[in-house]
Order: sequence, then structure tokens, then C-alpha cells
Amino acid sequence: MHSLVMLMLMYYWMDHMHAFATLSFISKTFLFLYVGMDALDIEKWKIVGQTYSPVKSIALSSTILALVLVSRATFVSPLSFLSNLTKKTPNGNISFRQQVIVWWAGLMRGVVSIAL
Repeated sequence: MHSLVMLMLMYYWMDHMHAFATLSFISKTFLFLYVGMDALDIEKWKIVGQTYSPVKSIALSSTILALVLVSRATFVSPLSFLSNLTKKTPNGNISFRQQVIVWWAGLMRGVVSIAL
């Protein structure tokens, strides 16, 4: 009886895992489609052509990049600190080096960083 319950729980967990993976895939697909279709909007390119300035473009891109770098760090550091507070053993703590890796990995992959 116990093994039957464990088997049912395992299948239940696997079904939920696959369902969330499918929902994640679908939402990422729609976001990529939206970003791609938005890039093809002719009206936006007309506005850019009228007001284009290389200095403004570089300044805006640099500002956005700096804001993304800082905002990602402001989320990784406090959450890692809270995680370290809840750990009972020092081996389970997230070191500063690991925090930097999490910060960098979140910047360079994923649908959110592409959409930004």
C-alpha cells in the first residue's frame, strides 16, 4: 500500500513538472514572437529615422545596460543573503563568487533579458 501511494505521488509530481515546463515553453514562444513582430513595426522605424542620433542611441543603450546590471544585482544579493540566513550549515551558504555567477547567468540568458 505504501509503495502504491509513493508511486502515485511520483507520477503526480512528474505530471505537474511536465505541465509547468509546457506552460513555460508556450509563454516564452509567445514572448519571442511578440518581440520579433514588434521589431518589424514600420511606424517605429520611421520615428527612429527622423530622430536618430548616434550619441543619443549610445547614451540610451549604455543607460539601459547599466540599469539592467544594477537591477539584477539588487535582486540577487538580498535574496542570496536571505537564503544564507535560513541555512543551518556553512556549506549550504551562497558565496560571493556564486552570487556573481548567478548575477551574470541571469543577464545573459532567458527570455526576460532578451525582451529588455
